[in-house]
Parts: sequence; structure tokens; C-alpha cells
Amino acid sequence: MKKSSLTTSDIMDLISDYKSEVRKLNAKINFCSSRINELESLLNDNAQEQKPTERQKSVKPTFTTPAGTRLRKKETKPRKPYPLSKWDEIILNVIRENNRATLSKDIYDKAFEKAKVANIFMTDDKSKSKINQCLVKLTNRRNDLVKMRYGGRGFAYCYPEWIDEKGRLRREYAIIKK
Repeated sequence: MKKSSLTTSDIMDLISDYKSEVRKLNAKINFCSSRINELESLLNDNAQEQKPTERQKSVKPTFTTPAGTRLRKKETKPRKPYPLSKWDEIILNVIRENNRATLSKDIYDKAFEKAKVANIFMTDDKSKSKINQCLVKLTNRRNDLVKMRYGGRGFAYCYPEWIDEKGRLRREYAIIKK
């Protein structure tokens, strides 16, 4: 047996507390179970008495997940595409002018220069954050760019048409090592 630093009275207090908690939880389980049964019987009674109204017919179906959270059925109409901001256009131009897959570090440097010319540059941190947001939007939401790993140095970004059927970057768009 393990030796404990608890005294006999401490142990008895803990046992009493735990038993009390178990009694409370059992009482709550019983209450919830009886309440569920009451509500289910009410639901069955109402379902037999009532025809669905026009409003109830037009309500979109909801689905319940195992965790009990409710999900709406997915909308069928497509979402509007995310509009391009000035920052997005700068990033796309940087990559197009480079005519190669471009490392994120190079995108930051050139985008900072172009943002200063366009008079939209903020502080370095805010501008870098804005560029990161734009890169996420352009790669994940709009699919205007493709994000690729680049040999431990971070990520490179390129246009989707620069990728071959196997998902590799074409040679003419490969990054030139310095």
C-alpha cells in the first residue's frame, strides 16, 4: 500500500464529500430522465393532435450530432467570391512579375515596397499580418494561389496553372537558388 500524508479524519472527510457528490449526480440524472420522459410524451401528444402548419413546412431541417449540437442543412446557393483588396492585388502582381514560385519572405519584401508606393503601408507588423491574411484568403478561400513547402525555408506561393498533373511545380517556374 502507498503511504499517504492524509490523516484519518481527512480521508473520512474526502469519502463523505465524494459520496455526497455521487448522491447529487444520481439525483440530477433521475430528474433529467423524468423530465425527458415528460417532454417526449408531450411531443408525441402534440404530434398526434397537430398537422404541420405552413411555417413548419418551410423550416429547413436540422440535424443533431452525437454531441447534441444542432447543424443546419447546407445552403445550396453558392457564396459570393471574396473580393480582391489592394493588398491581394499587390501580392498577385509580385508573384506574376517574379514569374516564378515566390518565397513568402520575398513576397513580404516586395509587397512592403509596393505598399509604400501605393500609400497603404502601415507598420511592419501590421503589414506583415495583412499579407498573411491575404495569402490565406488567396490560397484557401479563393484558390488564386497554391501554397507549397520549400525545403525547410518556409513556403512558396505560385499560380495553380504552374502546377503539373502530379501536383509538382513545373521547371520553368521553379525557384532559383541563390
